[in-house]
Amino acid sequence: MIWGIIIGVIVVVLLLLSGVEYGFFRYAIDRYGVKEPDDEHMYMGEWKTYEPTLRAGVKWVKDQNPEEVSIVSKDGLQLKGYLLLAKHAKRTILCVHGFRGNGIKDFGAIASFYYEQDCNLLIIDQRAHGASEGKYITFGIKERYDVRRWIDFLNERLGEQMPIVLDGVSMGAATVLMASGLDLPSNVQGIIADCGFTSPRAIYTHVAKEYYHLPAWPLIPIFGLLCRFVAGFSMDEMSTKEALAKNTRPILFVHGSVDRFVPTYMSQENYSYCKAEKYIAIVPKAGHGLSYLVEMEACQEKIKAFFDILSGTA
Repeated sequence: MIWGIIIGVIVVVLLLLSGVEYGFFRYAIDRYGVKEPDDEHMYMGEWKTYEPTLRAGVKWVKDQNPEEVSIVSKDGLQLKGYLLLAKHAKRTILCVHGFRGNGIKDFGAIASFYYEQDCNLLIIDQRAHGASEGKYITFGIKERYDVRRWIDFLNERLGEQMPIVLDGVSMGAATVLMASGLDLPSNVQGIIADCGFTSPRAIYTHVAKEYYHLPAWPLIPIFGLLCRFVAGFSMDEMSTKEALAKNTRPILFVHGSVDRFVPTYMSQENYSYCKAEKYIAIVPKAGHGLSYLVEMEACQEKIKAFFDILSGTA
């Protein structure tokens, strides 16, 4: 009788744990949800306040009729992007969006500013997002190699003399920071990283605790096994800290002071690990990914000053 109760309890606990793990895996890794930048789900929560600005940005990008371009990833996925060429281009900004976003929505608000600064724009949809193929999101682990291929695409298309700046927000920021540890062409001049996390493991653990009130153990170890054996990547394969130890390019770190999704201290840690020329701007009262929208003029000045540093005119 006692053993039957014990076995029953164990079975119930295992079923509950399996359900929690499945739900967390689906939320964090498995592709689902919106594809279009004008989908209503893109403007929920903190983003709702800035919906008019965001929609206007999406419209501006579409009105420029950017060229739809594509590459094939290292593992055979068709990845899509949108290329907008400036008349007197001084550099190209490779725009890398965040978790569950897409390129045009996440960069629509800032796109016209970059264009006015004589920048070409390559706005990509990351794997398992938007118009790009892919079933699993790997939080920068595989995406860093996708960025490397997009850089090769730009150099083939525009020539290796055209300077490139990598710009990422949220997971996109972590992606470009991880890419900084790769062997990149010399015309990749600098990086802008807005609210990037320090590692996949760190952000999974934080989100599980902050949003789901779940303990790291045994959730994260089991989750790590699912990442490895289902999605085909190790969440400990690379971190921004490891990549920044190899990086030699100037980086501008940006983060909102009241970011709950990616805590502000993560950019501060990334900043501390960066051995190259570095700058950091903590934007007061800005939530996750909202720094530019909250302090638009101040952020523009920071970016223009960073461009001057990269071009040697500061």
